[in-house]
Amino acid sequence: MKKFAKRVTNAPRSFTRKILDVIGQNDIISFAGGLPDESLFPHELIKKEINYSLDNLPKSMYQYSQAQGAIELREELAKKYTNSNKNQILITTGSQQGLDILCKTFIDSGDTIVVEAPSYLAALNLFALYDANIVEVELTCRGVNTTQLEELFITKKPKFFYTIPTFQNPTGWSWEDKCKKEVARLAKKYNVIIIEDSPYNALKYEKKEELGFEELLPELSVTLGTFSKTLVPDFRLGWMRADERFLKVFQVMKENTDLLSPKFFQRIVANMIKDGNLALHVETLIEKYRVKRDAMLDALKVEFGEIIEYETPKGGMFFWIKFAESVDTMELFDEAIEKGVAFVPGSVFFKDHNPSSYARLNFTNATIEDINTGMKRLKKALIRYNNQHE
Repeated sequence: MKKFAKRVTNAPRSFTRKILDVIGQNDIISFAGGLPDESLFPHELIKKEINYSLDNLPKSMYQYSQAQGAIELREELAKKYTNSNKNQILITTGSQQGLDILCKTFIDSGDTIVVEAPSYLAALNLFALYDANIVEVELTCRGVNTTQLEELFITKKPKFFYTIPTFQNPTGWSWEDKCKKEVARLAKKYNVIIIEDSPYNALKYEKKEELGFEELLPELSVTLGTFSKTLVPDFRLGWMRADERFLKVFQVMKENTDLLSPKFFQRIVANMIKDGNLALHVETLIEKYRVKRDAMLDALKVEFGEIIEYETPKGGMFFWIKFAESVDTMELFDEAIEKGVAFVPGSVFFKDHNPSSYARLNFTNATIEDINTGMKRLKKALIRYNNQHE
């Protein structure tokens, strides 16, 4: 339709949404969506906090207020960081809004940005919507290829480098500190902004502190966070941490988008943090999710043995597995659906969507029984795929 803006033609439909449509109509075990376990949502705790807020907060909590967000929540979030205060925190309607604000702030049509290969599907789709020139840097389980990254910084002069260095989506990998320090050095040398997306940082299954770019490069980094993975997705609460010169502009972009995020839920979450209940809930998630991770690890070993490759994730929600080079996981996906199991083919996590032998498997939103059954179904799908491609 001629009246639509040009960006409408740049708006790809999320493959994950396509999967959710399919599995909603069939008896399919899904390892596809990056979903938390809804049986672990802290309903009673939320009910308690809501009742307390209704009884004790003034009616002004329902009123319009500044776009930056509730002071109480910004103060609590600032404590997470080494070099931050409440004036460097902006509350967003989910971290996806933070990504949108970044695009509005930094990207003009044709501007270059750098992403990891592979990278977060919804971010790639959003960057394409804003007509960014997306260039990729190779990612391994230890971090990005810093030699390649420096060459991109020199030749492409990107507006920013978007990364998920801790428990990455889709790989589940985390950068080594050595890599983070070198990337911070390069970003400072070539004046490139680092966008650190950190939705999974709290879900760590081994006791190791993760070094963030807020600590390494506070003046040139922006950190995105969310409560969707540690509390509930439906509150739609996230945040941005940045130098005040950036944050003031981000606030203007937000004001022109939705004025402000729901303050009532911000107060509830702030109380949960203050009284320690959110931290206790996260400990429960870690305990339960670690068991599920280990169950998927065992099932992969039993069903596939040495014929696939993967790293054991030390946190987050995903396994990133590699089949034989001859396997196109987009085609394998169709076989898997026929066998009653879903995953996300690796190709959708790369800019050009070329055929890939990788697949992302989510372990947090499946029962132990479904993990074991689903792996048996996936093995049957692979056998059928291989038989058809001999």
